[in-house]
Amino acid sequence: MPDLHSSASAIQELRKRFPQTPFLTLGQTALWDEPVKAAFCRILEVVAPDAVMMAAVHDTDYFAKLSHFEGEAQRREKFALLSHNDGDTRGLWSAAGEISCLFGSEIVPSRHLLTENGVEFDRVARDYPGGAEALLNAETNAWGWRALVQTSARSMIAGDVKLRDMGPSLVGQIEWAINLSLQIAWTNDNGVCEACAKMARENANQIFGWTRDYLNQDPDGTLSDFYRWLTPRLWAMVRGTGSCNLTTSTSLRLFKFNRETCQLPRFEFVDLFLNPATREIAARCYNDAVRGSGIYTLDQFGPGALPFDVVIPGHGRGTLHLQEGTLSIDTEPRRVLQTNCENVGQLAEILESNFGADVVLVGKAVSLISMLAKEFIFVFHEKASSYTPRTQKMNDALREAGLELDLHPMLRLKYATWDALSQTRAVFDLPPHLESAFGQKSLPAGEFAARWSDVCESQDALRADLKNCRSPRELLAFLSRSFGGAWTTRSEEFQAAHATISAMHEQTSTLKSEIESLRDEARRVTLQAAQIERTKGEDFRANLNPLRQRLFDIKEGQANRAGNVEMDAATGKPRKLSKDERETTRLQFERENQELAALREQIAACEHERQRFDAQISALRETARQKRALAKQKVREKLSIERSEEVAAARQTRRELRYEAELERLRRTRDALMTSEGLRYTNYRPTAWWFPLVSPDGKWLDQLVATAQLRVEEI
Repeated sequence: MPDLHSSASAIQELRKRFPQTPFLTLGQTALWDEPVKAAFCRILEVVAPDAVMMAAVHDTDYFAKLSHFEGEAQRREKFALLSHNDGDTRGLWSAAGEISCLFGSEIVPSRHLLTENGVEFDRVARDYPGGAEALLNAETNAWGWRALVQTSARSMIAGDVKLRDMGPSLVGQIEWAINLSLQIAWTNDNGVCEACAKMARENANQIFGWTRDYLNQDPDGTLSDFYRWLTPRLWAMVRGTGSCNLTTSTSLRLFKFNRETCQLPRFEFVDLFLNPATREIAARCYNDAVRGSGIYTLDQFGPGALPFDVVIPGHGRGTLHLQEGTLSIDTEPRRVLQTNCENVGQLAEILESNFGADVVLVGKAVSLISMLAKEFIFVFHEKASSYTPRTQKMNDALREAGLELDLHPMLRLKYATWDALSQTRAVFDLPPHLESAFGQKSLPAGEFAARWSDVCESQDALRADLKNCRSPRELLAFLSRSFGGAWTTRSEEFQAAHATISAMHEQTSTLKSEIESLRDEARRVTLQAAQIERTKGEDFRANLNPLRQRLFDIKEGQANRAGNVEMDAATGKPRKLSKDERETTRLQFERENQELAALREQIAACEHERQRFDAQISALRETARQKRALAKQKVREKLSIERSEEVAAARQTRRELRYEAELERLRRTRDALMTSEGLRYTNYRPTAWWFPLVSPDGKWLDQLVATAQLRVEEI
């Protein structure tokens, strides 16, 4: 980050370089941080009293909606007041309709963040009533933040939102935030400053009155009209008096694009993307700047897309596309014009001729700043506009390509919001996550100012310690050491349950080893029996089977020669043997009978010998059966021990305590995130109306002005 200038020197530098250039703030709601820039007005009036400040409502972006409300518009209010969590309202983004009570911010302790910090989310979700979605809805809400969200399917820009459609919801939202803030700031005033508490409530009633008065006097107006009307009043209330040379506007007015306005310097940047000589270079620089950021490159919008949107009154907003001979706008329905366009003058002529003089041409996020920086010096809070690094990258690339931009720098305001509470007399009734972080419910504002930074660091350390607990025992021991009380008892109960289960494991480990040994022995013996069966088969084929085959062959031959008759080979008919032939046959029978007797003896001997195989196989299979039976018996013994009432109770205790400890880790991690991240973020971007409610005597703002730091940042 560049070195910070002192408040005076930063303004003096800008006035010296750009003596006539007005300062500009651009915010989507008047109910958040923009009116805090009234603090800047105090400095500006001293250093450059002739300087002009414009506070504009950015009303050309879409108003927030959630897709799962679509199709229910007839059964619901047109606008719903929602909190933001990682469950049902996952993906919610709102700017024009958001509000935060004191200490509130849109820090969502999402599943990803919790898991990143060591929380075993899935383990908690298994036992959490209602499961993962219920857990996300109940435990991941951004504390102290609410948004108005349209429930219809039709998208609309913020400038088209009618107060008659959202009036009651808007009033309810403002009353929720301000009443909760009063409760935090003044419930515990204990007579510290009764006049301050009374003034705070009067200021709250003033804001309520303004809201109701405007809704009554202009029920057909828009939310943008209301914010613009409210802006100077809130700036004056924050500052305690009128605020510098303040003018107001809206982005619908600033970016109105027609034959008369197209030559304003704010539209010169558009020419880079229209002029055929620079169009390709400009598109490449834009794409290179946004690539990898999650922001669409131009080709993702479709062929010929430019980083600008056109707002057609009554027809919505759409990306501008320019191809050879065709100009189109992605509204619903899509507008396609057969025409050539090479500069802003031609574009203005085309748009005004087709859609009237109230058409708006506004840059997409990365281009918008460059458009307005031609005429204004943007005043940004620290941490405001996450797009500016991409804008700067794009502009640097354009300059390197030889294109002159001639843009004004921006001015960054850095506050020490919470340190500035040191002289404030409120006594805070802290919300639960801050109560846990600070260790007390009631806390004077001065003590809060002195401690908040250290508390944020301690919450970072707590998250790290919780993350480093790698087992339930470690986690419970840490909770016991850190927070004592019931967690000490729970830790002891877990240790006792763990000891019971460990003793059970020791008992059953011997049985387990015996079971495995018996099963291994049964498998080994079974394999031996199978090997002997194979050997038996081999012996049969090598020794017994040849004898049986020879026996069969002899007997078959004798059968064929029985009756002293043989078949005549020539005729194929039986014929009687001669005397000599009969004698030869008789002698052959005698020899064969002798061989048969010998074969029968050999076969008998072989079969007797082979009985040893059967005996061995039978013995081995019996041994295997016994081993398996004994193993089953020991399994029953092991299960009896494992399923005992004592062990079952220990397991249940351990499971419940593991869940409780992990849920506690989730909640403490969540609270630590909301504390450290929330306070650090709101330290730079506080909500404006907090100041007259918490410090109606103006001391908080006085200290904020005294400690504010300003720096010039080139665009």
